[in-house]
Amino acid sequence: MKKSLRIVAGALVIAAGFWIFRILFPGDESLIRKLLAQAAEVAAVKPNENPILKLAGANKLVGFFSPDAVIEVEVSGADLRSIRGREDLQQAITAAQASLQEAQIQLHEVHLNVDPDRQSATAQLVVSAYLNGSGDPLVQELKVNLKKIDRRWKITHLGTVKTIGL
Repeated sequence: MKKSLRIVAGALVIAAGFWIFRILFPGDESLIRKLLAQAAEVAAVKPNENPILKLAGANKLVGFFSPDAVIEVEVSGADLRSIRGREDLQQAITAAQASLQEAQIQLHEVHLNVDPDRQSATAQLVVSAYLNGSGDPLVQELKVNLKKIDRRWKITHLGTVKTIGL
């Protein structure tokens, strides 16, 4: 009886230790998923949001990107829009937020591939954006390249994935 209690207690201690280790030292996939979720949350625009809070949100959103980040987005019915660097990105975000009363962003089907060197990664995901209270979302598939810069994951390239219309 005592031996089985020791085995169970030992297993519980090992499980608790593993759980605490995972909380204190999350893996790269967890960190990247958290970064993408936070970026989507920060990109959201709440109805009647104070312009100062919008500007603060734009600053925080730019912080998820590397200084030399490239964003290449093609929206159906419009040309390819290319943004290079944090300054241009901040201007684009500020302009977009000025024209929006509300924006809700949701991420779906996030697939991650962390390179073996654990210094770069690629994410492919689907983004749904509900703009200005519309019930119909804008849906876009994105490919995101990330790099570890100063031990933190940053987005280095974000681009739309072209789908073949059948």
